[in-house]
Amino acid sequence: MGIQVGDILGDYQVTGILGRGGMGKVYRVRSLLTEREEAMKVVLPDLDEDPALADRFLREIKVHASLQHPNIAALRTALRIEGRLVMILELVEGISLQEKLRDGPIDVPAAVSYSAQVLSALAFAHERGVIHRDVKPANILIATGGVAKLTDFGIARSSSAARLTGAGLAVGTLAYMSPEQIRSGQADARSDIYSLGLTLYEMVTGRRAMEAATEHALMNAQLNTIPLEPAVVNAAIPHAVSAAVMRALLKDPDHRFQTAGEFAAALEHPRQSQSSSSPSASRALEPELAELETRLSRAIGPIARRLVSDAARRHGSISEIRRALAAQIDDPKARAEFLKTGSSTTVATRLVATPAPAAFDRATLDHMARALAPYLGPIATVLVNRAARTARSAEELQNKVAAEIESAEDRRRFLTAVRSAL
Repeated sequence: MGIQVGDILGDYQVTGILGRGGMGKVYRVRSLLTEREEAMKVVLPDLDEDPALADRFLREIKVHASLQHPNIAALRTALRIEGRLVMILELVEGISLQEKLRDGPIDVPAAVSYSAQVLSALAFAHERGVIHRDVKPANILIATGGVAKLTDFGIARSSSAARLTGAGLAVGTLAYMSPEQIRSGQADARSDIYSLGLTLYEMVTGRRAMEAATEHALMNAQLNTIPLEPAVVNAAIPHAVSAAVMRALLKDPDHRFQTAGEFAAALEHPRQSQSSSSPSASRALEPELAELETRLSRAIGPIARRLVSDAARRHGSISEIRRALAAQIDDPKARAEFLKTGSSTTVATRLVATPAPAAFDRATLDHMARALAPYLGPIATVLVNRAARTARSAEELQNKVAAEIESAEDRRRFLTAVRSAL
């Protein structure tokens, strides 16, 4: 079925071509009955040649259709036209995260926001027994206003381009595939968490966590390689965000976040702790920040409040804050209008003398890393060494490291184990 712009398929007229994926082409269409603009995905012919595979996808389509969530691109319906499986999907006006990453790293607050939205979608799906299996930048759309939409539930997992074995076994995209998928094809909620961890890593660093020259080498990297921490690649990345990413990327799924909600909570904590910093600077800029929030909200909606708050913590002057916020506006005219006016007030910063970090012997740090490993896995040594570089006392070192452990009971056990050594 060769489809051209202008063709009429059933009750839909093709008005444009949106792209092509592993399982089919996606078109922009207009319903002749409702006049609504939609996206139409036409599945490639090889699917219809395998009735069992087609039946499996039809079952998955029914599940996807039930996932009504603001951060999931909705599946409206599915039908057959001229013997081909066709899906009618919500038309998301925006670009994919993959396209957005072509311009380089994404500002940390925006990256965390996109990830939190995708995690909300994943939590919703996981609660209903649905595993995405192919979370990656190409399957995350960023709509106007910074709304993230997860796409390609079910269908993407049969992408022939990324197939590791025969049809019917778990597949995905190697650069974003979890170790357990590579080993056996089995995936659960924690596999999606690993894939989103790789995606967030790429957002904040501008490069993939796992890269290799061949597919075999890439598979080996997913199984065995621990990437550099994001904060090592980009010093502007908050420690808590960097640590959350590294926990999501642990090879053993039992050591990762066990739910999307846990991952989201770990990303939320740094924003909550940072919101109490620099109160005097924030008060001095309150009139200008209020003005920026009002003007930004006209362009992108209620998310403006959080973006202004995040930008105020990261930048030292109103002009820098304004430029950072303008980057969140996709429409060129709205962005230019936002940049037209505003104060150039700068924030005076003070350097406060702090005591020098304490020196800790290697045996003490190794003992602490061994005590931390059961809770966080191989990243334990990295976290202990980094905390030791800034801790001013043994107690502060203990507390810094313990803060990485999510469970209060596990933190208590850890502290009990290490206090005898310091």
